[in-house]
Amino acid sequence: MRRNPRRMLHYGAIPMALGTVLTGISEFQIYEMNHAVVYIAWSIWWISVVLAAAASVLLICLIVSRETRSIESVTGAWLLLVAPLAVCASTGASIADYLPTDLAYMTLIVSYALLGAGAPLTCCILVLYVARITTFKLPPHDAIVTSFIPLGPAGQIGVAALSLGRIANAVLLDSTPQLDILGPTMLGAGVLIALMSWGFCVFLLTHAVFSVVYQRRSAAIPFNISWWSLTFPIGVFGSLTAGLGEVLDMRYLQVNFMVMVVLLLVLWMFNMVRTIAGAWTGSIFGIPSLANKEDTTKESTSCAVTICDSRSTDRYV
Repeated sequence: MRRNPRRMLHYGAIPMALGTVLTGISEFQIYEMNHAVVYIAWSIWWISVVLAAAASVLLICLIVSRETRSIESVTGAWLLLVAPLAVCASTGASIADYLPTDLAYMTLIVSYALLGAGAPLTCCILVLYVARITTFKLPPHDAIVTSFIPLGPAGQIGVAALSLGRIANAVLLDSTPQLDILGPTMLGAGVLIALMSWGFCVFLLTHAVFSVVYQRRSAAIPFNISWWSLTFPIGVFGSLTAGLGEVLDMRYLQVNFMVMVVLLLVLWMFNMVRTIAGAWTGSIFGIPSLANKEDTTKESTSCAVTICDSRSTDRYV
């Protein structure tokens, strides 16, 4: 792994998975069944914070120190380095709503710090990604669905800003009365950031759909493990749409959220069925584009060795 840090990019999915579990606990209000669940979830959140910070810092250091990269090699998978920071910030806002005032205030501060670290890094990688897709050709047709990945981190920034703004408006009034004036300001800033994030997500979604349709015209898109990259981005975009629809009281956004929920359910069922079938036959393991790249590398290496051997033979003849 240390020799090829690119294989470690998916380690960022671990704290993101923990964040999904904690968000589910919050949304289904399991806290009301047993108050101890609040502190268990809060402890798990701190574990996810440590994992997210470690994954972001260590993986970036490994990639910078051990690899020479070009802009052509930038993919949506790079966002897995920094996306956990925004996910933990959003999850912290969900948990802080059920914590005592002093613990909620501390969670709020840490969550804003995580968002402050994750949002600029995400924007930097998104700039590189947009430069890559406007300068070089699209990804291979068997990995083209990864074009949806940037939609997730971009939307997660808006979700985190909106969630933290809501909690700040309530927590600051009780914990620090001298800062109560910042509550409505932070809520307004969260709504503004969420709106801008939603607009950028619309662009990324349009580009991803165009990329898939364009590649589908030239060749069929086979099912592989990268199809699961569709679920998280669409889920995050749906959460952002639902949050804005609730705050702004816009029925249009609420209807869009219901459509995304149905679409996400269909995608989950489709991916689950195809993954089980592919695991049974063994076709789901490995992405053909990566296999082709490895085969090309092996062929190039063997050709180079053959040329060197022929030159050495000619020298001694």
